[in-house]
Amino acid sequence: MSFNFSSINLWCNKNLVDLEFAIWEILKFSDKFPINYFENPEDEEVEYVIINTCGFLSSSREESEMTIKYFDDLWKKIIILGCYISVKNEEFLSGLKNLYKIIPFINYEIIEDIIFDRKKAKFTLNKEKILDLKKIWWNQINTKAFVWKSDKVRAYMNAPFWYEYLKIAEGCDNNCTFCIIPKIRGRQKSRTIEDIVAEVKIMLDNWIKEIILIAQDTTRYWVDLYSEPKLIELLEEIEKINWDFKYRLLYMYPDNLTLINLEKLKTFKKFIPYFDIPFQHISEHILKKMWRFYDKKHITNLLDFIKNNFPSYHLRTAFIVWFPGETKEDLQELKEFIQKYSFDSIALFEYHDEALAASSKLPEKVPQKTALNRIKELDIVINNIYSKKNKSDKWKKFTGFIMDYDTKKAIVRRELKAPEIDEYDNVPFSKITWNIEIWEKVEYKL
Repeated sequence: MSFNFSSINLWCNKNLVDLEFAIWEILKFSDKFPINYFENPEDEEVEYVIINTCGFLSSSREESEMTIKYFDDLWKKIIILGCYISVKNEEFLSGLKNLYKIIPFINYEIIEDIIFDRKKAKFTLNKEKILDLKKIWWNQINTKAFVWKSDKVRAYMNAPFWYEYLKIAEGCDNNCTFCIIPKIRGRQKSRTIEDIVAEVKIMLDNWIKEIILIAQDTTRYWVDLYSEPKLIELLEEIEKINWDFKYRLLYMYPDNLTLINLEKLKTFKKFIPYFDIPFQHISEHILKKMWRFYDKKHITNLLDFIKNNFPSYHLRTAFIVWFPGETKEDLQELKEFIQKYSFDSIALFEYHDEALAASSKLPEKVPQKTALNRIKELDIVINNIYSKKNKSDKWKKFTGFIMDYDTKKAIVRRELKAPEIDEYDNVPFSKITWNIEIWEKVEYKL
């Protein structure tokens, strides 16, 4: 009796961490009978497919359903994990031919059932089961006891590329009007510093060189436990670990990011100066509608400090265009702001109503034709910035990691750039200098 399975992760890297824990919980039973993991979920030997879903946007829910339906039609036994479960379409799930198991959030007992309860080939979904699943989901996302402990090793899927994600908190307390994460994942629940440091050491023992700290809002770390942020205190403990590694932070919301924080970050030796700060807009009246509690002065103070105090840095942000009430003047203000600060990476999102989000009830919706024109305007501005940066980078030397290669060239990720987010460089082997001491890093001329 063997268990042949594969997996698919949809959307965010926070989801990926959940999936890695789930995979390891399955693999640990391999001493009892053969358990085989396949990279390709379409492989004919794969019997079970874990689909780690997203429910953040209507488009992500559609993608989750399309992916589930595709593998259901391939007659794979479907195991559904992730956020889609909390906003699922019961009628869609009831119509599946091969639904094997639904795992509400991270429930290790149910993951164990996947292995030892395989007599039932089909998971039957009825009203009673739906209510049970919702109850289990909400009990877990609202508990103060965080489900992962430092003795939990996971399947480090990015270890071959020397990096991995580490989740420091779950859930969110921000309640932005356009976001339903608190409804899906519950309120913020931070892990303890001791627990996180213990996992960092496990990751280093597995030869991971770059650790990426993530949460829905990393700057709000520990506010749920002690009513004040303790991110800097966490990083101070990570800095003390005597090992050759680096770490970066993602999702630094502006509310709790201060000049004092940045001053401290400047002194940390292992910190990669990658600033992922999703401002969402610059117009103060739009920020208020979004329930983003900071103003333009706070934003510009942060950016000016970074530009003036870090010799090298990477600035990434996100903006939502055509939010309800956005005027021509708001767009112009945003355009000038983008031009002034020349961000290294910008995620541009088109606003659309989410039924569960408070912003869907706001008046003054922007007509779609106007909205599309605004996107085009901003695209021109952003592409001009990228073009200038690419020209200025030509002939400069960079240090990076080889992500892929063929006989003539390599795909290299600059050390400053984040994996899976920023674009990589395509470099001929003749332009690469190999570092003998740390062979996985290379220096190259662009």
